[in-house]
Amino acid sequence: MSTYSGQARRLFAVPLFRLSLAAICILPLSLFAQEHPHGKVLDDAGYPLIGATVRWVDGEGSVTDIDGVFKLETARPEAGVIAFSYIGFATLLVKTDTVEFPLSVTLIEDSQNLDAVEVTARDKGSFVSTLADRNVESLTSTELRKAPCCSLGESFENSPTVDLSYGDPLTGRREIRVLGLKGNYTLLTMEKRPMFTGLATPYAFDMIPGTWVNGIQIGKGSGSVASSAAGLNGQINTELQKPMDDSPLFINLFAGTQGRLEANVHLNRQLSESLYGGLYLHGSLLENDHDHDFDRFKDMPDRRTRSALFRLFRANPNDKWVGQWNLYVSRDQREGGQQDVHDHGQSTLAPYLINQLNDHVEFFGKTGYFGFAKPHQSIGFIYSGSYHKLNNLYGREQHLGEQRSAYLNAMYQTRIVNDDHQLELGLTGQFDNIQEQLSDRSYDRNERTIGASGEYTYSWEQFDPEEPFRAFTAIASMRVDHHNIAGVQASPRASLKYNPSEKTALRVSAGRGWRSPNVLVENLNYLPTSRTIRLPDATIDAANPGFVGIESAWTYGLNLTQNFTLGAREGSIVVDFFRTDFQDQIVLDVEQDKDNLFFYQLDGRSFSKGAMLSLSYEILPKIDLRAAYKYTEVKTEYATNGLRQTPLTPKHRALASLDYDGNRFRFNLNYQWTGTQRLPDHDFISESIVFPHPQTAPEFGLVNTQLTYVANAKSEFYAGVENLTNVTQRNPIIGDWEPFDGDYFDASQVYQPLFERRFFLGWRFSL
Repeated sequence: MSTYSGQARRLFAVPLFRLSLAAICILPLSLFAQEHPHGKVLDDAGYPLIGATVRWVDGEGSVTDIDGVFKLETARPEAGVIAFSYIGFATLLVKTDTVEFPLSVTLIEDSQNLDAVEVTARDKGSFVSTLADRNVESLTSTELRKAPCCSLGESFENSPTVDLSYGDPLTGRREIRVLGLKGNYTLLTMEKRPMFTGLATPYAFDMIPGTWVNGIQIGKGSGSVASSAAGLNGQINTELQKPMDDSPLFINLFAGTQGRLEANVHLNRQLSESLYGGLYLHGSLLENDHDHDFDRFKDMPDRRTRSALFRLFRANPNDKWVGQWNLYVSRDQREGGQQDVHDHGQSTLAPYLINQLNDHVEFFGKTGYFGFAKPHQSIGFIYSGSYHKLNNLYGREQHLGEQRSAYLNAMYQTRIVNDDHQLELGLTGQFDNIQEQLSDRSYDRNERTIGASGEYTYSWEQFDPEEPFRAFTAIASMRVDHHNIAGVQASPRASLKYNPSEKTALRVSAGRGWRSPNVLVENLNYLPTSRTIRLPDATIDAANPGFVGIESAWTYGLNLTQNFTLGAREGSIVVDFFRTDFQDQIVLDVEQDKDNLFFYQLDGRSFSKGAMLSLSYEILPKIDLRAAYKYTEVKTEYATNGLRQTPLTPKHRALASLDYDGNRFRFNLNYQWTGTQRLPDHDFISESIVFPHPQTAPEFGLVNTQLTYVANAKSEFYAGVENLTNVTQRNPIIGDWEPFDGDYFDASQVYQPLFERRFFLGWRFSL
């Protein structure tokens, strides 16, 4: 039995329930089909039951998603009986001619089975489902609230899959790594469309407040090609709060000892029977004079951010046309650099300052049509238009840029013969006009990509009550794009999943991805430097001097997800193996000499390989333990130094998290350990420069903790400490005494936090 049909309808029918995990992995649109039984399954305490079985008696069925929501693909007959079942709970039979949908079903624990098994259904915040077709880690709003707020990037601090950098002291930019590779190689989408591309790339994770986020899905390895082929090693999709699901009024206030203040306000209202509106406001301020190593440079730049999002949803299961329309605006200002200059004989006494100003405006929306005679057919459109402007100053270097972009994705979904065979076809257009200049050199480019995609899914599930559960899914997809400069690019992908039982999933995947890099903004932390940027001498296209070539790679993945019950409590083990082999790559070489930064096309090998093991278990009622270990090896063949481990890429990482989820108090203790990592060679740096950096960064561990007090159903207070053990990197800036006149100046080699122990507190209010 397949749960795939009708997924395009579910995304737009969000008032009925949020996305199922399988839909998140497979399709960019999902909506309810008209008059299909749907609703939610809860336990007697009001918690959603995840993975409960919902099926027609003697017929096909489905399972509930992370919110306990279900939908049956077969339309309701005049008279039918649905069976609701879950391990440790009494099965409930419901006659469809006696109820109205959406249906809220409460299952009661089966007293006859309580001695054998006791099941507690809770949202633990992070999980990998055995039912999802692809290898995806899901973070729910419960997990996001374990962080002290604040931005989308900070939401990954408890994730074993995503590594978040600490930000350099000059630009403050924080970047992620997935499967050992920089976030540039991971497709970032917001509700299934590419987000903050081009000039906006460095600020993608800072411009979305954490309170706006409803959930995050982290796809590991080769994923769907429906929206783009840019995900070389994975995809991170962000689902925002929906006006019909969010509180009519939500307020979050935050303050930290590092000089950070933040406020978030959500306003939601039902405007008519089918229309819902939401206004989301964000403002944050970071100002201080912190300089823990006394190098006269700020540890982090001051920052002022304002952003607003207006959302309008048309969502009615009886309408043929449904959709959403959104307007987003933001401004991000940062000021950092030297606070004063020490006069020790240098010719320039002006301070080295960093000023950054980024403005972003974007309109995006989705529209779906479900007026076909056959309920399994649907068509949907995702579209966006954006404008981004940057005006940055790095010492004496001016960095200017403007980008105008448009995106359109049209999708058609149907089935072949029956629900076991699903087909999705799509057409995509991406248009980017970028005008960019650093000092006196132009990096302009005008890129156009037109693509077509097709994805076939075969699903088989065995629901015979006298036979053990088994399931098999095969997905074969192909995307072909035509780029106005790079030409035709093909992206074949395939994935297989086999369930020998409900608690076990085996997955394999392979596929090719490609992307057009933005060399300046994707390496923003290297721009405030004494070095000169060197691009290849041969220009690929004289009309597009900022285009230096594409990057492409094959990624392979193997996953085992095993759920288990020990001592009447649940746990899971996830094992991942992965490898990415680059065919084309723009190599950043910082080790040829001290005066230049070289960018050139890969000539040789470049790869990432590794493994991850994670364990989660409820050690005591409402107390969860999660531990993970990750080994990664990333190597690149450089023009003069051959095949070497990529700098600032640790081979070993570990994570341990302890959570208590009580009714009145919630507590999180998080420990992150980072192993040694190679730093760029320093042999060419003059001995006259004060240089305490080692050639290998030492291993270190970080401890973060947070306590939340739930005052009542409307209000909760939280407080905590980041970097409890006060681990900091001293002297991250090389040549800080003479940034203008010295032999060498660089602030890119950051491998530990620059901030000291930070305390914070906050308040959340929901009406």
